[in-house]
Parts: sequence; C-alpha cells; structure tokens
Amino acid sequence: MAGEVIAFIPPRYGPEIVGGAEIHARMLAEEIQSRGYPVEILTTCAKDPYTWTGDYQPGTEVVGGITVRRFQQEPRKYSHRAARIEKRIAAKRPISVRQGEFWIRDVLYCPPLYQYLDRNRDNYRAFVFIPYLFGTTYFGIKTVPEKAYLIPCIHDEPFAYVSAFRRMMHSARGIMFNTQPEMELAQRIYGEGMRGRVVGGVAFKPYSADGDRFRFKYSIEGDFVLYSGRSDVAKNTPLLTRYFCNYLHNTGRDVKLVFIGSERKEIPYTFRKQVIDLGFVSERDKRDAYAAATVLCQPSTRESLSLVLLEAWLAEVPVLVHGDCAVTRDHVERSSGGLWFTDYATFHEALDFLLDHPEVRLEMGRRGREYVEENYNWDVILERFFAVLEEGESAAR
Repeated sequence: MAGEVIAFIPPRYGPEIVGGAEIHARMLAEEIQSRGYPVEILTTCAKDPYTWTGDYQPGTEVVGGITVRRFQQEPRKYSHRAARIEKRIAAKRPISVRQGEFWIRDVLYCPPLYQYLDRNRDNYRAFVFIPYLFGTTYFGIKTVPEKAYLIPCIHDEPFAYVSAFRRMMHSARGIMFNTQPEMELAQRIYGEGMRGRVVGGVAFKPYSADGDRFRFKYSIEGDFVLYSGRSDVAKNTPLLTRYFCNYLHNTGRDVKLVFIGSERKEIPYTFRKQVIDLGFVSERDKRDAYAAATVLCQPSTRESLSLVLLEAWLAEVPVLVHGDCAVTRDHVERSSGGLWFTDYATFHEALDFLLDHPEVRLEMGRRGREYVEENYNWDVILERFFAVLEEGESAAR
C-alpha cells in the first residue's frame, strides 16, 4: 500500500498517555484504520511531556492494531539561551524566527524522525502532525511540506505567538481545526491565507456506565464535583482546588471534589476528606465516574476542543467551565449543557445553582448529550477530514 498510508505524528503515543492531543491522535487513527484505510504512527520514545525522557525503545511495534514507529529524540538541552528566549515568549516580547527555532529545537528535537520523513515521503499519502507546539511538528512540516497536514490544537497562550509558528501554519498543505473559536484565534494570530477548515476533532460512541459501581468501589457518597485529566498549572487545577476549598470554607456544604486521570497530588490537609485524588483509573472507572458525578468541572482556559467535556456529556452530567476559555464556553453556550465562571464569585454562584437545582442539572446533561451526538459523530468528522486531504492533494497537482 505504498503511497496510501496516512501517518499521524504526535510527540508521544501509547494507551497510557493522557495528553489531550495524544488521545486525539489515537482515537482518530484507530477509527480511520477501522474503516479500512492503512494508518501508521510516527513518534518519539518519550513518555514524559516535560523532560521528554525516552521510556520506550526505538523501533517498530503494534499498538491497538496500528503500526507504531518510534524514533529516539535528543535529550532536552535546558540551555541558558533557550531559557532566556522562553522568558521573552512568556512575556509576549518579540523574538526572531531563528530564536523561535532554537527554542523549539531545545525542547524537543528528533533527527531520526525527520530523516525517516525525508527518505520515505513517497511511501505515504499524508503526514498528519498534532499538535502545533513541538519540534516533531515544526521540523516535520518543514521536512515534508507538500504532504503535511496539521491538527494544531491551538489555544491562546504566549507560545502560540512565536513568529516561527506563523511560517509553519502557512506552509502546511492543510489545517484541521477542532472548533470555530480555534480557527478564529489562528486567523487572528497568523493572518488569513491558511489552508484550513473546522473538522471537529474526534467523536465518541455511546457507552454504558454505572455511577453506583463507582461510588461503591471508592466509598464516595453524596454530591461531588469531578475533574478528569492531567492536573497541573496549565490545566488550571490549582485554581479549581483553591476555589473549591474556599467554597467549602464559606458554605460548609457537604460536597466533594474528586480528581481522576493524573498522578496523585498533595491535598490541603484541612480539606483532605472533601478533596479526593484517585490518580489514574481504568477506562471503565472513568466512565462510571462521569455517570456518578453531580457536576464535571473543566477549569482550563487553554483548550482547543476538550475531549473530557464531550465524553462526560455522553453520561448526561452537566458541566462547569472557565468563561475565559473561548472553546469550552462556546460548547456550553451552543449546547446549554452547563454553566461557566470567571472568578471565585461566579464559581460560587454557579456551583450553588447546580447543587440546588437537580431538575435543571438533569436537563443540562440531556442537552449536552444531544449536542455531542449531533455534532461529534465519526461520519461527519471523517468526511471533513478526508475533504481536507483531497483539497490539499488537488492543490498540489
């Protein structure tokens, strides 16, 4: 099938990888392959998204029925020059394309991958890079621009304004945005002229879940707010913990906050019985948690799609999102599947409302499920995905 294979290039890949972009790549690749298209994954040996250490062995293996080719990345440099550049980026101070490339290379650089792309470009129909931020994408697109497609997963953060990424966005053969707000953000930052459209990300098939099973297994009673996914500053989970503890202090309500899906973290001692961190859980337990939750909270302000939100809505749980995230707020406004907050006062008010109005919660959950079923099904998404490939191929002729 030389020349027909669609390759996905995420910076990390594996069933235990919890990053949104990596899960996005895996779900999309598995669905496309299930429909009879040849698919491969080209990635690094890294598991850790901060140190980029090589926990996997280089070589070829099969994961979930898909051929995965792993290439050894270089150790992260942590150079003083890159640190100075990153400080300028964080402050949104201008840097040159050359400085941007140096910083990108310092964080994650994988020469064997780029060499493979260069030597095997004719053996693939398309190279789909995800997300925009890393060297696997930047230098990969630079290597094979004529067959490069990008799922940027971009959100409004200082890194997005690095001038080198503007050149990358305009050189890709096609761009697949997850949402309309994401595409509008990219157009505002990088200007018009990019070859892209809203594809919609991924889809979720209906699943069965048992909330009572989750509550029994983990001895959780009463109302609880659920957070699912990676827990760190970038995901705004410290803010959620602080707001929730303030809420408990100010109201004395019998409600809990439950974290799943990331390494365990320290919980404020005073609230150790109300703030529960279960760490990584199984896929079944995760879905049972959605079914058991009173509310799902997504505090992140930096989302391009939010897989967690869409998956949770299939369990008909209402959501509470940060109003400063254009993407998740747009989901909520279009679906009527929850509420949003912008500060502690609005968080307090929204949580009070959700806890006090169970009938409204149920209706929000139902509307969220309808929104996902109507807008995030595989037939629609894959039709858009292949339309982008075909447009890129037509333009190349």
